[in-house]
Amino acid sequence: MKRFVLGVFLLALLVGFAGVYMAAKSADVFLEAKPTDVHEERILEIPRGAGPKAVSTLLADAGVVTDAEHFYWFLRYREATPKLRAGEYRFFTDLLPDEVLDILANAPEVTRPITFPEGLRLEEMAKIVEASGFGTEAEYLKLVRDPAYIAAAGLPVDPPPTSLEGFLLPDTYEFSRDVNTKMIVDAQVGAFVGLWDERRSARAKDLKLSANEVVTLASVVEKETGAPAERPHIAGVFHLRLKKGMKLQSDPTIIYGLEDYDGDIRYSDIRRPHPWNTYVIDGIPPSPIAAPGEAAIDAVLWPMDTNDLFFVSRNDGTHHFSPTYAEHARMVRKYQSRR
Repeated sequence: MKRFVLGVFLLALLVGFAGVYMAAKSADVFLEAKPTDVHEERILEIPRGAGPKAVSTLLADAGVVTDAEHFYWFLRYREATPKLRAGEYRFFTDLLPDEVLDILANAPEVTRPITFPEGLRLEEMAKIVEASGFGTEAEYLKLVRDPAYIAAAGLPVDPPPTSLEGFLLPDTYEFSRDVNTKMIVDAQVGAFVGLWDERRSARAKDLKLSANEVVTLASVVEKETGAPAERPHIAGVFHLRLKKGMKLQSDPTIIYGLEDYDGDIRYSDIRRPHPWNTYVIDGIPPSPIAAPGEAAIDAVLWPMDTNDLFFVSRNDGTHHFSPTYAEHARMVRKYQSRR
């Protein structure tokens, strides 16, 4: 009887060892296994509060790991549960478990770009925000016109502007999926504040211009030309006109104040008084008419030294510049008659 009991015990022990050995062998195979050799991207969202079982299932269902159960025990063995983070992350289908864990613990979240081209108005920026899925037009427009938010934005403008028109720097920004409208506006305002450094501030003082006047004049330059090389030349024309006490006479400033603009500027529009119409008012308008980029701002701060007082579109995206009205009139007849 004793021999039988001992035999049973030894058999059970051998079976146990065999089980442990097989489990260890299975773990080794798992650690060296890739779901596939094909390098395919998987962008996955780890939900808030997701534990190791839920994360392992998500990864296995997406083909990022070979087996959910094995990966769960792998996470437990590596004491990785506290390292799991909510958010969107980029995985691939040819990763080893250690590489997957490194992404879960250390990789940055996936971001999506949103681009604001130069020369846009607030309403146009709001449409881009909504089209990108980062908020609604209404939310964006409400915030960029909120006096309390503007007053606390840290802009180098005193008193603060009534809206952020012109002070939201055009650029491409990267945001994670959980971004909200305020984060977007914060980034745009922060980019402008960062751009307005001591060098630009000092240069504006040398020109006897406020930050608001620089940005406003830059917004007019931005709307006048799509040719980057022309910006300093157009800025030089405007500076010279201001120096001589001439009106700026910029068509985009007419358009900005028209609620019923249909694509054509009529004689009645030129004569229609509103605060931004530089055919009517003297000097620089009271506030920007669009969002100027860095190049337009620098063109105003460091304009071309020129004797030109006029320019007219060649209808190819560039302009002909003239020092006299007589030459300008000839060029207007030449180029405008082709339209």
